[in-house]
Amino acid sequence: MIRPPRIALALVAACTLLPVTSALAEGTNDTTPDTTVPVDSTVSSIIATTTTSTLPPVSQPQKGRINIGFARVVLSEQRAYFYTSSRRLIATLPVSTGAKDQTPVGTFKVFSKSAQAFFTPAPNERMRFMTRFTKGRQGDNIGFHGIPYKVTKNGEVPFYTPLGIAPVSHGCVRMRVADAKWVFENMKLGTVVAVVRSRG
Repeated sequence: MIRPPRIALALVAACTLLPVTSALAEGTNDTTPDTTVPVDSTVSSIIATTTTSTLPPVSQPQKGRINIGFARVVLSEQRAYFYTSSRRLIATLPVSTGAKDQTPVGTFKVFSKSAQAFFTPAPNERMRFMTRFTKGRQGDNIGFHGIPYKVTKNGEVPFYTPLGIAPVSHGCVRMRVADAKWVFENMKLGTVVAVVRSRG
């Protein structure tokens, strides 16, 4: 069995709680129903059969400000690709999308962003650097964000997220917190995001 990278969990655990700030489009709120989906036999079999040698290599985002002109999420690869407006690839990042096909496929536009968001029924379940681009089956917001975590009396506990390996969310595209921050800071409202099942 391939284990999820420990560095992703360590990054979340090392983060301190950020103040609640947002840059929202009109008519949107600062809540996102995205929480843990139990790891079932389907996810376990995906993890067991996935080999990293068949997937595109991950590349780190460029440091400093850069204008992300286009993004593509490939569900079969559990990768997100980010490009300049002239379609030059600038980053390939590992992600974990919606379990049970809950991440909508199509072409969308970023409509709002929040530095801190939370799950409405359980405000102690939170996620950092939310960049929303569509709605889910139940009308909930879907977007890129850092690995979600639960606030407990003993501190923050990150949700199990096998980045680049298997889908486990309720539809959102989970990323390392540092990657989600990069997307949040460099992707403007109106940026096109395409979600596809595979490259073929």
